Amino acid sequence: MKKMMLFMFSLIIGWVWLSGCASFQSEKKPVPYRLTAQGTVIWEDEFEFLPPPPDWKLLLVEVGENDINFGFTRSDPGPFPSMTSFAYDEEPFGCSTKFEDREREFFKRFLFNAILQFQILEKNKVQVFGGEGVEVVVEGKDPVKKEKVRAKVVFGKRGERIVGFYITQWRYLDGTYDLSAFEIFDNFWKSFRFLKKSFYETL
Repeated sequence: MKKMMLFMFSLIIGWVWLSGCASFQSEKKPVPYRLTAQGTVIWEDEFEFLPPPPDWKLLLVEVGENDINFGFTRSDPGPFPSMTSFAYDEEPFGCSTKFEDREREFFKRFLFNAILQFQILEKNKVQVFGGEGVEVVVEGKDPVKKEKVRAKVVFGKRGERIVGFYITQWRYLDGTYDLSAFEIFDNFWKSFRFLKKSFYETL
């Protein structure tokens, strides 16, 4: 439950995602990233990706079972719960190494702490890390709380293991989604690359 509560409502936000190279260099606390001259971010010398614009805040979660690795969040205009968050997840819900099976496992628990009526809007095969991947767009509605969420989940493979990226955008039931945030998310996962093998790939 901790994983999705953090992701949906961003209760634990580590550092503000600061703009510009100077901001990164002037950060006094040790940070797990560095900005390159090309404008990408290298995270713990393991991942490289294109960061979102400066109005997104960095979401850090303690390492542990069923925790996301890291993500970004922002408060959107409008009444609660207007918010968008996205993340990279080294161990998305489930254990299957087949995309269709993992998708079913994942959505049994995705946003499980909210009473939502889910509908699949789109499902496509996509290229992730230069290989096979799956992209699923869903919408969930909670008629009791009068809230809705649009989410996109992208599954790819790191070695033989499935990893995931996902974005959730919450709105009041009559609210309008900001699809430009999904373009920022797409730039994030499409630019994402591994700089070294994972622990499991070295076994």
